[in-house]
Amino acid sequence: MALHVGNVELEGCESPVAALLQRLVIAPEELVAWQVVRKSLDARHGRQLWRGVCRIEVANEDEVVARAGASVRRWTERDDGRYGLTDGAPGAHTWPPGHHVVVVGAGPAGLFSSLYLAEAGAKVTLIERGGDVDERVAAVNGHWRRRLPLDPENNILFGEGGAGTFSDGKIYTRRRDGDVGYVMRRFVDFGADPEVLREAYAHLGTDRVRAILPRHRARLRELGVDVRFHARVDGLLVKDGRCVGVRLADGEEVPATAVFVAAGHSARDTIGMLVRSGASARASETAIGARVEHPQSVIDAGRYGVAHSEELPPASYRLTFAPETGRSAHTFCMCPGGVVVPASNMEGRCVVNGMSFASRRAYWANSAVIVEVHPDDYPEPGPLGGYAWQDVIERACFEAGGGDGAAPAQRVPDFLAHRASEHVPKTSFPLGVRAANLWGLLPEFVCQGMADALVAFDKQLPGFISDEAVLIAPETRTTSPVRFDRSEGGESATLPGLYPLGEGAGYGGGIISCALDGLRAAKAVTARDGVRAGQACG
Repeated sequence: MALHVGNVELEGCESPVAALLQRLVIAPEELVAWQVVRKSLDARHGRQLWRGVCRIEVANEDEVVARAGASVRRWTERDDGRYGLTDGAPGAHTWPPGHHVVVVGAGPAGLFSSLYLAEAGAKVTLIERGGDVDERVAAVNGHWRRRLPLDPENNILFGEGGAGTFSDGKIYTRRRDGDVGYVMRRFVDFGADPEVLREAYAHLGTDRVRAILPRHRARLRELGVDVRFHARVDGLLVKDGRCVGVRLADGEEVPATAVFVAAGHSARDTIGMLVRSGASARASETAIGARVEHPQSVIDAGRYGVAHSEELPPASYRLTFAPETGRSAHTFCMCPGGVVVPASNMEGRCVVNGMSFASRRAYWANSAVIVEVHPDDYPEPGPLGGYAWQDVIERACFEAGGGDGAAPAQRVPDFLAHRASEHVPKTSFPLGVRAANLWGLLPEFVCQGMADALVAFDKQLPGFISDEAVLIAPETRTTSPVRFDRSEGGESATLPGLYPLGEGAGYGGGIISCALDGLRAAKAVTARDGVRAGQACG
C-alpha cells in the first residue's frame, strides 16, 4: 500500500524527505520509499519554491493516515492513471453487422475517439481534410519561410493533430487520474517525455507533438482504422431524419452508423454545413484580442527577480482582470521562450497565435490578451454570427498589415496612449509586422478591455508595460463562437447519428478537454452498440 501526500515543498525540486518527515511526524527509518509524481513551480511572493505530490510508503500507514491532515490519504488506482479509463480499458467488443463509425477531423477529439473505438474492436474510418504531420510542417514552413501561397486545406489549423500541432502542446491540468491519466499515458506511449506525468503545467512542445502523431497514427492503422488524409467532407447523408454517413468533396459517399465531427474551431465551412443539415446550434461566447510579446528576460525578471537563471525554467504567467464594470479579460496560451505565428487557414485574413518548442529557448515570450465577447456583440443573428464578425476583423487586419501576410502591431505604451506606433521593435512573427493603431482595427470595447487589463497586469507582473512590449493582432480564434445542442454522450439533439465534438462544436478549449470530449462520445457509442466480450447480449 502507499499514501498520497499533496502540497509538499520539494528541496532542490527532487528531495522532499525533510518536508515529508515533518509533515507526517515520523522518523527517517519509518519512511520506506518515496516518489515525486507531480511537481510545479510556485513563483509567488517574490520567491521560487517547487511544490509537488508524492507517493510514499511508510511502516505505520494506519497511524499516519489517522493523524494526518486532508492532504494525506491512501493511494488509489485512479492516482496511478495507468489503469486506464475510469470504467476500465475498452477491451474487445462484439459489434452489430455493418456497424461503422466515421470520424471527421484528426485533432485530439478525433484521434482519441478513434483510438478508443478501435481498441474496443469497432470499424472506424478517420477522415482528415489536411495532410499528415510531415506534409503539414513542409507546407507551413514553405509559407512562413519562402512565402509560398497558403494552402487552405493543409496549414497551421488543418491536418493531422489539428491546431494543437502548431500551438505549443501545453497541458494545464493538475490531474493525472481516470480519463486524463489515460490520455497522458498514451502521449507517453507514443513518445512524450514521461516527465509530463509529473508536471502540473505539462508542456509537450510543438516539435515533440510532431513526433508523437506518427506513432498514434501507426497504432490506429495497426488496429484496422482506415486513416484518410486530403479527404474533405462536404455533406452529410441524412435518411429519415438521421445522419447515416458523409459525402466527400470528390463525390464518394461513406455510410456510417455514427458520424463524429471533430473539425476544429476554424472549419467554418464544415460547421456551417452541419447547421444547414439540421444540427441545432446557437451563437456562443468567445474572447478576442491580440498577442503581447516581451523579451523573455523581462518576464523572468518580473516573475523571479532575475533576468535569467540556468536553474529555473523560462518564467510563465496566467493573469486575469475582472473589473466591477466593463469586460473581463485574461491572458491565454502563454508561450515562454516562444514565437507569435500566423494562424489563418484562409487567404486575405490575418490571425495570430503563439507556440514554443520543447526547449522554450527563443528570445521572446508571448501570450494572448483577450476580452470576453457575448453573442449580443455579433452584428448578424443566428448560430454563425460570430464567424461573420470574426471575419470582418481578420480582413481589416490583413489590409492594415499591407496585404502581404504581415500583421498589424503596436507598442504597448502607444496603445495605452491611443496613438499609432511609428515603429515597433523586432518581433518573432515570421511574416513580419507593420506599425499600426489597433484602436481602429479591433472593436472599441475590446481595445478598452485590453487597455484596462494591461494596466492591471503590470501591477501583477512588473515590466508588463514596457517600451519593449508589443501587441500583434488579431487573436480571434481562441474558442468557437458556436455551440451545438447535444446529449450528454455528444449526440446532436436534432440530428441523431451525428456527434459534433471538440472545440469546433463548442465543447473543448485545448488538447486535453478535446481529447476527453472525443473519449466521452466513443464510450457512449461503445456502451450503446458494443457488447463486451464475455457478456451476454441484451
